[in-house]
Amino acid sequence: MSGITFTDTTITSSATPHTATATGGGWTVSWLPGRTLDRNQAITAMTIADMVGSAEVPRADDPVWLHLDGWAAELSPTAPRAMAQASMPPGDRNSEARQEPEAGV
Repeated sequence: MSGITFTDTTITSSATPHTATATGGGWTVSWLPGRTLDRNQAITAMTIADMVGSAEVPRADDPVWLHLDGWAAELSPTAPRAMAQASMPPGDRNSEARQEPEAGV
């Protein structure tokens, strides 16, 4: 992974155009539009985006999938879906993806 940069209001990575931004009620992440996350979930989402931006999709037998499965479970999508969503450029999302329920709902 490359470097992830944290401030009080943003989380960014040099490996991906995706960002996490603090809002009045939580955090929004560009590859999870329409969702409000807590700070830990935003960090998890940016870790996934950083991994996607830093390397090719790992092979099915790569042990990193164990981590990806756990991280994705925190955000609700499956690991393959999280990888696919995080690999799309910001703003290149269809309206169906915007309708995903928030984690824990």
